[in-house]
Amino acid sequence: MFRKIGLDLGTNRTRIWDEKLGLLVDEASCIAIDQRVNKVVAVGNDALMMTGRVSDHIVVYFPIRDGLVENIEMAKSFLQVIFQKILPHTYFLRPIVMASIPAFASQIDRQVLTKLLYQLGSREVYLVSQPLASAIGSDVPIADASGSFILNLGAGVVEGGIISFGNLVSFESNHHAGNYLDLLVQQAVKEKHKLNISSQAAEKLKNNIGSLEESQAEALVTGQDLVTSAPKEVKVKSADILSVYQEVASSYVILMRKLLEKVPPELTSDVIDKGILLTGGMASMQGLDFYLVQKMGVPVSVVDSCDQVVIKGLAVILENLDLFKESLGYQTI
Repeated sequence: MFRKIGLDLGTNRTRIWDEKLGLLVDEASCIAIDQRVNKVVAVGNDALMMTGRVSDHIVVYFPIRDGLVENIEMAKSFLQVIFQKILPHTYFLRPIVMASIPAFASQIDRQVLTKLLYQLGSREVYLVSQPLASAIGSDVPIADASGSFILNLGAGVVEGGIISFGNLVSFESNHHAGNYLDLLVQQAVKEKHKLNISSQAAEKLKNNIGSLEESQAEALVTGQDLVTSAPKEVKVKSADILSVYQEVASSYVILMRKLLEKVPPELTSDVIDKGILLTGGMASMQGLDFYLVQKMGVPVSVVDSCDQVVIKGLAVILENLDLFKESLGYQTI
């Protein structure tokens, strides 16, 4: 028997599952290169820590954009180091790899990822759409005739999917995801407080005080004063960034309504009865579930461990690979 590996290659995070050892990797999807000697100096979380903190000759690359391979060489180097570090024997024995990919990915995008994984020594490569993997990882009975509605909110892309009879029937995508929200938070702080802050600082504000509900939460943030260019610390309130949260949340409502317009009435009624499942790291946004209930008029619930459902879904598929090869659920769209 050949070892089986699940790969969730996300915009911000990469997760790797091994059939014998379980979840082995949950690291930042980045790599640091010393350009003087063209050498890898760090990958994952170690590389992320170097962002903005090291000499100019060390460059931190983020090779995955919107869930797709943007920089092939950097992605290959990143995965090569990860695989050799954590799975040296499995890597040598050429594992079977199941990787997730956004539903909107083109055939060329799929070919790029497939070819990359074969170049890294994979024996067999399978791709599955992220909404479908999310549904499986959320314990949704995907083989049922009744439809299920998944809204998967990642760092680079947001995708809504309708799943029935083990297949992704239809989907809609947008890019108003976690990284986009970080950018909006940066802009809001710049306009409100005349302060330039880093994307990392914006992400901390997003995680600590961001909400779709009225909140008294506040946090200190340090940045560069736009007038004096000197370092400056200001207090940011949740209300200061409320409007940007409303902006992205309203785009999710538009996405879901577009999706529901594309499916038969029978599946629409299933959604009304069963509601919408929120998955992905952004699903934990404070107040999002209640906001969507109000706007959509259907039940909405956040899946447990919402940021890990894709890798969990890949694990389930690999544990039942022969079954999935025979089913429509194995197909990607």
